[in-house]
Amino acid sequence: MKILFALYLTLSLVPINSLADRQYQHAYAFLSTPKYSADFNHFDYVNPEANKGGVIRLPQMGNWDNLNPITTKGRLAAGLGFWSRDTNLLWDSLMVPALDEPATHYGLLAEGIAVAEDRSWVAFKLRAEARFHDGQAITTEDVEFTFKAIIEHGAPDLKSAFGAFQLEVETTHEFRFLIPAEYRQDPELPIRLGALPILPAHVWTDRGIDKTTVLPILGSGPYEIAEMRVGRWIKFNRVIDYWGAHLAINRGRYNFDEVKFDYFRDDQVQTEAVKANIVDVHVENVPRTWYASYDIPAVSEGYVIKQEYQLAKPAGLWWPIFWNMAQKRFQDRRVRRALWIINDMTWQNTRSYGFWGQATSFFHDSEFAARGLPSEKELALLNPIKHLVPEQVFSQPYRAQPNSGSGWSRANLLEAASLLKQAGWVVRDNKLVHGETGESFELRLVAVSPALASSFIPLTRQLAKLGIKASAKSPEISNWLYRMRSGDFDGGAIWFLPNNTPTLQIRNSFHSSEANRDYSANWSNLQDPAIDFLIDAIGTAETWPNYVAAIRAFDRVMLHNYYWLPMMSKTNHAIVYWDKFGIPDHGRLQRLGFLDLWWWDEEKASRVANYAGDDN
Repeated sequence: MKILFALYLTLSLVPINSLADRQYQHAYAFLSTPKYSADFNHFDYVNPEANKGGVIRLPQMGNWDNLNPITTKGRLAAGLGFWSRDTNLLWDSLMVPALDEPATHYGLLAEGIAVAEDRSWVAFKLRAEARFHDGQAITTEDVEFTFKAIIEHGAPDLKSAFGAFQLEVETTHEFRFLIPAEYRQDPELPIRLGALPILPAHVWTDRGIDKTTVLPILGSGPYEIAEMRVGRWIKFNRVIDYWGAHLAINRGRYNFDEVKFDYFRDDQVQTEAVKANIVDVHVENVPRTWYASYDIPAVSEGYVIKQEYQLAKPAGLWWPIFWNMAQKRFQDRRVRRALWIINDMTWQNTRSYGFWGQATSFFHDSEFAARGLPSEKELALLNPIKHLVPEQVFSQPYRAQPNSGSGWSRANLLEAASLLKQAGWVVRDNKLVHGETGESFELRLVAVSPALASSFIPLTRQLAKLGIKASAKSPEISNWLYRMRSGDFDGGAIWFLPNNTPTLQIRNSFHSSEANRDYSANWSNLQDPAIDFLIDAIGTAETWPNYVAAIRAFDRVMLHNYYWLPMMSKTNHAIVYWDKFGIPDHGRLQRLGFLDLWWWDEEKASRVANYAGDDN
């Protein structure tokens, strides 16, 4: 008997464990229904007749030294990302998302998925035709190997995603994950489990899955590794006889014969690389560069295209500053508000040509963003923890700092000074020090790039007016990552770009259980019981309205606590590319799709080649 999961889920939930009676479904929709039926031909946002061929060259930041997606060691090369198919060209996963639906995933390696009526298990059935690139069938032996490798050797975010579950192999092509009682209320679990890319057991068993490697590696996806220079670039070739090319979810996608990722040390060099026709596409995130650095003949004559896209997912936060909560001074909300109120994003955005929007939510530009005062559904979650959250959560909508856009506000500086004094900090000899200990209030702001570090300079000037000595530095990428993970900073920055099912991302980034853990995503070491309570509520919501309410409650408590300085957001994504490609006509999607949705246009490419003097 078919039963709707949580009134919205589209899977048939079977109350029995018999394989013969289990009813698999082709898709799983998180608190909604799938747009595409089981017999659909292709996604609406692709060109099913897209030409196969050509090359696309893409830039990456930093360097790489590892091809193993499981180990915490090393820096993984582009094209091998674990969680998202758009960042994983080599290995197929059990399911993949549709880009024109909020949260629906369709079977890739898995031809079907089923969920128990009591949610005690999630089952998958592998496609019989699924193959690795060497022709060997993908079976539950490979699933079991991959799962075991994650549990024993995986990074903390992988272990937290899969560690609570048990894998039960039933046949060579059917298996299920057994779900503990405390996790059964989370309707996102099938999506999380379905994201698992399957590695070849017959290759890795003798190679050491706990070690980094730069040796040739076997995949199952639309591309295989062709050539590489460790740390500099990596090239993938399209697999001509790719086993999954005929599937509806892949039709019209992965059209380039060759994908090459080149690595660069900073944003400006990436910009110069695309202008020099060394790379084909660049996502521009530096306002001055977008508006002032592309005044070149190739743009004015139509050979290089500048275009802005909007996504159908939360814009989130772009490189907000977060404070190191392991330090005692940042545990005082008055200190955090003082640092928040002196920041003038209105002025900064004016100086940035309006490129950025001023962020007012961790889920900016989405229905997850807190708005107005708490709703009844939010209050049902907030009232039990009323003693743990700021009073303003209940009485004041969150708004950005009250600034005139002049670059600094005397009123804000006076309020900041008063707050710091209440928290025990006083000015002596033009320096802010603690009144009892004499500790000097200094801030080390650490950024991932020189461009980001330079954006912190206006804030450091305001801090100086309070007697706070602040520096903004951008170390080499691997050193930056080490400092973020080890807590060697006062203020750090990382973007928070959620999708439409950010349950696990929120937990990994903000839950107390992730603080002080090696390689954790909770870089700020945040430990707040109220935040933990709301994160748990997000994970157990069974309807879309309750899910939205829980995220909004979480959002407003985070904002009113000033744990993070929101800074900016971006609803328009600036793309510059050489006009060599065909692009499908589509509306707003969940992500940018140039890698897997565009195709090589021979006529356009020849025109560009003649202009650039490129015989290739």
